[in-house]
Amino acid sequence: MPASLEPRTTQRALLGVACTGTATLILVGRGAPPLLFIVLVAGTFAAYGTLVWSLAHRQISARALICACVGLMIVAIAVPVRSSKDVYAYIMYGRIVAQHHASPYTHVPSEYPNDPALQRVQDSFRNTSSVYGPVFTGVSAAGMSVCGSSPICGRMFFQTLEALAVLAAAWLVLRATGSWAAAACVGLNPVMLVGVVNGAHPDGLVATGLLAAVLIARERPLLAGVLLGIAALIKVNVLLPAVVLIAWLLREDKRKALTAGFTTVGLVVAGYIAAGGTHALKPLHQASLLVSHHSVWYPVARWISDALIRNGWAPARAADYTAHLVPVLGLIVVVVISLIVAGGRARGSGPVPVVASALAVYLLASPYVLPWYAAPLIALLALRWRSRTTWLMLASSALLFMAYPSHYPAHRTFMGLILPMTAFSILPVVEVLLLITIAVAAWRPRKTTRRAALLAEATRTASTGLLL
Repeated sequence: MPASLEPRTTQRALLGVACTGTATLILVGRGAPPLLFIVLVAGTFAAYGTLVWSLAHRQISARALICACVGLMIVAIAVPVRSSKDVYAYIMYGRIVAQHHASPYTHVPSEYPNDPALQRVQDSFRNTSSVYGPVFTGVSAAGMSVCGSSPICGRMFFQTLEALAVLAAAWLVLRATGSWAAAACVGLNPVMLVGVVNGAHPDGLVATGLLAAVLIARERPLLAGVLLGIAALIKVNVLLPAVVLIAWLLREDKRKALTAGFTTVGLVVAGYIAAGGTHALKPLHQASLLVSHHSVWYPVARWISDALIRNGWAPARAADYTAHLVPVLGLIVVVVISLIVAGGRARGSGPVPVVASALAVYLLASPYVLPWYAAPLIALLALRWRSRTTWLMLASSALLFMAYPSHYPAHRTFMGLILPMTAFSILPVVEVLLLITIAVAAWRPRKTTRRAALLAEATRTASTGLLL
C-alpha cells in the first residue's frame, strides 16, 4: 500500500505546486519583484511539466484534475486582466458596433470620447482600427449589447469565452488520445490560463477551432473547412496552418482537399465582404508592419536601421524603410521554412505534426509574436505530448511568457538577457536554434515504431466520431 500511495502523493504535490504557482501568476502578474517573478515562472512551468509527465501513469483521480482546471479557470475569470489590457480594446470595438452602429474597421475608439469604455482603452489602441476578423467582431458586438457599459461584465464575457474554449480544447485532446496527461498539457498550461483566459485573448477560440479541424480533416473535410474559415475570421493568421493542412490533405485525397479549401476560402471572402471588403482588410496592412521586441527580427531591424544611419540616411527615413522591409522578409522566411518543415513532416502518418510544425515556425520566426500566440500550437502539441519537439516548444513558450512585456527597461537588471536588446540576448538565439532543430528533425530519416503507429491509429479512430 505505501508503494502505491507514494506516486499518488507526489502527483498531488505537483498538482498543488502547479496550481498555486499559476494562481499566483494570475493574481500578482508583473507586480512581483523581478527575480521573484522569474523564479515563480520557472518553478510553475517546471511543476506543470513534471506533473504532465507523471500522469503517464496516473495515480491521482480525474476528478482532482478537472477540479484543479476548473478552479484555475474561475480564478482567471474573477481576477482583472494582469498581463495585457487588450480586452478593453475588444470591449470598445464591440461597442462601436453595438452602441454606435458603426464599423470598427473604419472607425477608431477615439472618435467616441463620451463612451465610458474609452477611458480603459490603452493609448496604442485609441487611434487603431480593429485587426480582428468579422466573426470575433460579431461576437464582441453581441456580448457588448448585453453588457452595456459595464467594464466588469465586458471583461468577464471575454474571459469566460476563452475559458470555455480552453476547456473545449482540453476535452478534444482527451477525446482524441484518451490520455489525461495530454488533456492536462492543455488545461493546466500556465500560458493558457494566465495569457489566454485571464488575458481574454481570442487565441483560445482559434486554438479550439484549428484543433477540431485538424482532427476531423480526413473524415469531414467540409466541416473542417467551416472550422478553418471561422477561425480565420477570428484571427487571419490562421490561414498559414490552414494552407498547410489543406496541402497535406491534398496528398491524401484531392476531392477532400478541394472541399476543405473552397469552403475555407469561401467563408473568409464572404465574411470580409460582409464586413466592408477592402475597408476591413486595411487595418491588417498596418498591423503587418509591426515588429515585437520578442521577435528574432527585432535585433535584425535595429541592425539594418543603424547601418543605414551610418551610411548617411536620416533616422526617420531609415526607420520607415526598415519598418517596411523587415516584416516582408519575416513573412517570406516564415512561409518558406514552414513549407520546408511541413514537407518533411508530411512523410509521417497524420496532419498533427505537419500543422504543428508550421505553427512552431510561425511562433519562432514571425516578426510580431506575443506569448498567447502559442495557444493553437500548445493544443496541437498536446496530441503528441511525449515528443521532444513538444517539450522544446513548451519551454520556448515559457521563455516567451517570461520575457513579456516587451517594453524596455522592464526588469532592467536581467531581462536584457532575455529580451533581444543586443545581438547576444538569449531569446533570439533560442529561437534560431529551435528553428534549426525543428527543420533538421523534420527531414531526418525515421522509422515508424509500433507505439507511433498505434497512436496514429488511435487518433484517427477517435477523430472519426469526434463531433458526432
